[in-house]
Amino acid sequence: MRKLCLAALMLWSCAQGASLTLYDDALRNGFGDSSWAQAADYDLFNPAPTYAGSADSIKFIARNWGGLQFIASGAEFNVADYQSLTFHINGGSAGGQKVQIYVCDNYSTTLSATYPVEALIAGGTIPKNAWATVTLDFDAVHMTYGTFNCLVIMDADGSNDAGGQPAVYIDQVVANARTTPIGNGGAVNVMVDISANVHPIDPLIFGVAFGDAARNAQIGYTVDRWGGNSTTRYNWQVDTDNKASDYLFLNEPEGSGAGLPANSTADQFISDALAAHAQPLLTIPTIGWTPKDRAKRPGFSIAKYGSQYNNECTINYFLGCDADAGDGYCDAGTNTTGHCNGGVITGNDPADTSISAPASFEQGWIAHLQATFGTAAATGVKLYTLDNEVMLWNSTHRDVHPLAPNYDEIWNKTQSYAAAIKAQDAAAQVTGPVTWGYCDLFTSAQDVTPVTCVEGADRQAHGGLAFVAWYLQQVCGYQQAHGQRLVDYLDLHYYPQGANVSLSGADDSATAGLRLRSLQELYDPAWISESWIGGAGDFDSNHYNKPNLIPRVRAWIDAYCPGTKLAITEYNWGNDGTTSGAVAEAEALAIFAREGVDMATRWVAPETGSKAERAFQIFLNYDGAGAQVSGDSVAATTTSIDQVGAYAFHRSGQRTMVLLTNKDTVNHDVTIGFNANQSGTWKLYGFDGANGLHQLASGSIAGTAVTLQGLPPMSANLLVVPDNDGIFKNGFE
Repeated sequence: MRKLCLAALMLWSCAQGASLTLYDDALRNGFGDSSWAQAADYDLFNPAPTYAGSADSIKFIARNWGGLQFIASGAEFNVADYQSLTFHINGGSAGGQKVQIYVCDNYSTTLSATYPVEALIAGGTIPKNAWATVTLDFDAVHMTYGTFNCLVIMDADGSNDAGGQPAVYIDQVVANARTTPIGNGGAVNVMVDISANVHPIDPLIFGVAFGDAARNAQIGYTVDRWGGNSTTRYNWQVDTDNKASDYLFLNEPEGSGAGLPANSTADQFISDALAAHAQPLLTIPTIGWTPKDRAKRPGFSIAKYGSQYNNECTINYFLGCDADAGDGYCDAGTNTTGHCNGGVITGNDPADTSISAPASFEQGWIAHLQATFGTAAATGVKLYTLDNEVMLWNSTHRDVHPLAPNYDEIWNKTQSYAAAIKAQDAAAQVTGPVTWGYCDLFTSAQDVTPVTCVEGADRQAHGGLAFVAWYLQQVCGYQQAHGQRLVDYLDLHYYPQGANVSLSGADDSATAGLRLRSLQELYDPAWISESWIGGAGDFDSNHYNKPNLIPRVRAWIDAYCPGTKLAITEYNWGNDGTTSGAVAEAEALAIFAREGVDMATRWVAPETGSKAERAFQIFLNYDGAGAQVSGDSVAATTTSIDQVGAYAFHRSGQRTMVLLTNKDTVNHDVTIGFNANQSGTWKLYGFDGANGLHQLASGSIAGTAVTLQGLPPMSANLLVVPDNDGIFKNGFE
């Protein structure tokens, strides 16, 4: 047993640091002014009033949601080193102003919730002509993990009057050094049984979308996906795509255009992925339309279809913006062309941007890729996916597909395009139908539009089967009738729907807790979603309010098309800079391994050096010398899943690896029990919000248990124990 009190952990219990001054007469310690309040509304060198003899204070007129923002660019400070944030505030001649604050990291990651200043003052209000101390106690608000370099003080009233609120004065802004240790949440017990629930880990679960070429190789991502809304209308011959509803339905040429179709951006993407030893997962468009030439063309021309709310120059002005590129939204009072219906442009001509792209067109692309990179059985592209989020076409690509897709359309397109892929390259692996999320597991866009997320006339016309179950039934029915499997992977996208959970920079304790609990949507049959999904009702035995995603769809596979693999090719549990998002990513990968997912790709690849990247590193290179989590997933249980998650892996004859995620805002002691005696030297690797992946500790085990004391808050940790001879094999350790 060894306590995890290492200098590298930077815990208070190991060493006590100094306080950090953000402002005292001027901004200090690298903090600079990045405020968005109008320049006339604040003064960082205000001569009076000041607090306790200071030379200057900050004067701030709060209005129109204006804010002060102070950022130490290029620096980050460990939250665990500080006990509280304090400053002094004076309401001047008025008092009672409404101002709020939050702590952040690198502009976009919010470490704390937003707090009204008056709630942090002993008297409950900003005083008139007097100073009060504002105290944000980090322990009290559970802000005990991560890094910060940013403070926002902003208007909480939103007043639009010319004068705004009366000025407030702020002085001596300090993050105070920690004086008491971060608490301990008590012991958690974990049990590992390497003989139970044994199945191989598929390395293709460690995939991403649009990874950087060099970083792909350095991290070791196994799959790199070319996907997203723009790939639905990509013309491989002219290297041009359509940005869909993401950006004004504009055709946009990509790359230089030299030597096409060779040297396209798609070719370069594939080349980079293969060079990094990642499998490219290439989206093959099936919508039936593709950009007609290598030119920038709008889906909703203002000149042709009349006035619209915005155009490219109003939403993103730059030299060369296209003022004719409308957003597709209109006001019947100003647009008299006959194309304005219900606030949207309808009846436009798809030929404005696009030409027909039947399956033979995409088959030609695969022939080009074979000529360039080789066949799937050799050195070429092995993985193809049938378009992107097909049940959203009537929204994302409504300029060419205004009607809601239904069961039959998607299956007919699957037959046509998947057969073309297989005809061109028999060894290719195809994924489909590529759902967008929760609703199209159960029914079609045609049903969702007029009725609900789970039932409707289209579903009832197809035997009452959930869309994905019906789709699987067609895949195996086709195989029985024709002797050919068209779809090898059931391909799903899944985003947790809780507020600020996915694709979000929120990292306060409440959001972190919701984010980490929502992982249970992937596997727990009893878990009721804490999002709108939880209100979907519990109809009969379908339990729609309990996602139970992976077991649910695995049961459909077993019932309707055995042998189909499972891919989750788009998911996200938080932005790159969030500590809880990084821990959630590590746990998601462990869940994919345990639940038998065959391929997964995160949207998108983490930024180089980001916190999210650490989650992949703990699986793909945990010791910095090439050691990976591989082999089999085996059984692991924890006495408190909401505090400490536990997942175990075994590489026979080499080592047992146990991933421990501390999802709490306090330390936890963890005892890991094994189903058989262990002997040798164990090592513990991990990361938290302030520290990258590194070795935390080591010790000896001779028996069936090891105790780790003080796993840090919001961290992912990997215990590595050698098989019974006590020696790590293959030079990985």
